[in-house]
Amino acid sequence: MHKVDIKPDAPDMAAVHTVETLVASPKFMECLTFCNETLLSIHQQLPREVRYVADMRRWIMTHGALKLNFAHQLDSRSPALTASNLYREVVHTGAVSPNTVTNYLKEIEHLGYIEALPRGDRRLRAYRMSTFSERMFYHYLTVHLNGLDILDGHKRSDAAQSDPKILTHMHPVFASLMLKDAAYYHPPASIAPLVHSTVGISVLNEMTRKADSEYYDEKEKVSVSLDSANAMAQRYGTSRGNIARLLAKVRAAGDYGQSDKGHWVSKQLLQEYYRWQAGKLAHISAAYAHAFKAREVSRMSTV
Repeated sequence: MHKVDIKPDAPDMAAVHTVETLVASPKFMECLTFCNETLLSIHQQLPREVRYVADMRRWIMTHGALKLNFAHQLDSRSPALTASNLYREVVHTGAVSPNTVTNYLKEIEHLGYIEALPRGDRRLRAYRMSTFSERMFYHYLTVHLNGLDILDGHKRSDAAQSDPKILTHMHPVFASLMLKDAAYYHPPASIAPLVHSTVGISVLNEMTRKADSEYYDEKEKVSVSLDSANAMAQRYGTSRGNIARLLAKVRAAGDYGQSDKGHWVSKQLLQEYYRWQAGKLAHISAAYAHAFKAREVSRMSTV
């Protein structure tokens, strides 16, 4: 149902990017910096909410939940968000068990991020995203559409603002693409310790957002500007010890450290992180193209 069949050069059609076209773009860093700065700001404003989708295991389950929620919203014949349906969506990742999925749904229902649907079958507990959750994930997509617009000059975010249904159509496609991308949910070893923790992705974003492109020694260490563990802990609602332990894991792998010139990360970490983020942006560009086309078809069918 969500096959992407897009001609990138069609009139008024925003480009569908690949990892290669993104990292080769002279505006890729501007795009990525905008996205990261905006997401870091959201984490500071909503530390509890971000915590429940920030580590990779929860992020995988969240993608599965988003796919089921919005696909069912668009077509009531699509499977609803239930524990068994969610497990089927994500079991191939190897990241979860049936109990993990059940507990995750109970947890986010308790927090008000999902709501139980009226029961047609009392044996089956089905859910929908709360209004708050839908709004939060619409904003997440909009941030990345703005980033892509910075990169290539298209006006995806304007189109989505004019027709929010574009975002509704985007979610199942984006989630499907992410859940098929093993390179995303099995991230490179250099960034995995951070990606698999609840605040690590924000720490990783901070570690890489002000990287100096000049390599300053023969081991290809890249100078970065990084705040103190205490300051980051206060921003993201965690302990200083937690931040310090995360950094220690990356340091032990040889991908982060300090010298008399300040903090550094390895060139390998930086390049792998850029490609990992580019993969997500490529999927968003494809999901947008699919959604834009779906909305055009819908509008023509009602004329």
